[in-house]
Amino acid sequence: MDLIIGTWSFCFDAIRQKEEFYRSEISCLDAVENTISQIEGDESYGPCIVGRGGPPNSAGYREYDAAIMDGRTSKFGAVTALRGIPQAVSVARAVMERSRHSMLTGEGAGQFALENGFHAECETPHQSIIPENDSKGHDTLGLIAQRKNEPEIAVGVSTSGAPGKHPGRVGDSALPGGGLYANSHGAACCSGDGDEILKFCASFHIVHLISQGRLPQEACTEVIQKIYNQNNHLEIAVIASDIKGNYGACSTVRSWTDPLTQKHYEGFPYVLWTKDMTCPEIRLATTVS
Repeated sequence: MDLIIGTWSFCFDAIRQKEEFYRSEISCLDAVENTISQIEGDESYGPCIVGRGGPPNSAGYREYDAAIMDGRTSKFGAVTALRGIPQAVSVARAVMERSRHSMLTGEGAGQFALENGFHAECETPHQSIIPENDSKGHDTLGLIAQRKNEPEIAVGVSTSGAPGKHPGRVGDSALPGGGLYANSHGAACCSGDGDEILKFCASFHIVHLISQGRLPQEACTEVIQKIYNQNNHLEIAVIASDIKGNYGACSTVRSWTDPLTQKHYEGFPYVLWTKDMTCPEIRLATTVS
């Protein structure tokens, strides 16, 4: 693996723990799925709006959205409103590789998961139900993996969705072109207010610009600036990479506090690892205004 880039500072530890794994002969899809799945399965990441510990919807249940995409082949798999199986990215990959469909949702996604060897966790409604109009928080875990010698690139995302969301609500995260996109030139993914982000197809536009020869940072900045010019109240953060190992990040996030470390950042913090680094680094993205 030549490069790993992930949304938000909370994925730092998971990426650091996987360094030797990244240096082994693995595919980009394996790197993306394995890292995201580890975070999904760890309840302590719940405050980051991802995985087993994530907040419930307005009915008291967790519903997971996840997707994965292979840039070389344009193969894509996603699940939305999946209940009882927090490692949703692995189910999404199974949809990509074992189903004639590209996206499954709700009860159908759960049925597919069980038929393909996944085990559902018994879940009863949470007592601390969040009213829909009190919903806050919309972080999405996104990860891009790239290596040059194949060449190869892949992207994946996962979220438990906005706290207190209406049952069945789906944001941008698992939608191709919205929360993520990849082709043979590059990949991008988004985090932020998914109900608004999905109106702009930001990931597709970023990758399209990369395909036309733009550097990832230029593409990220141009797309986020255009979105901000249309809606200056929208919180959105993006990361991107091209197949050559160039990367970029941009956001409208002015400040953010990591819910795990309580460290405050003036902007959108993302995590970068390259094969030449001795340790991953947390960096701040360009902020548009």
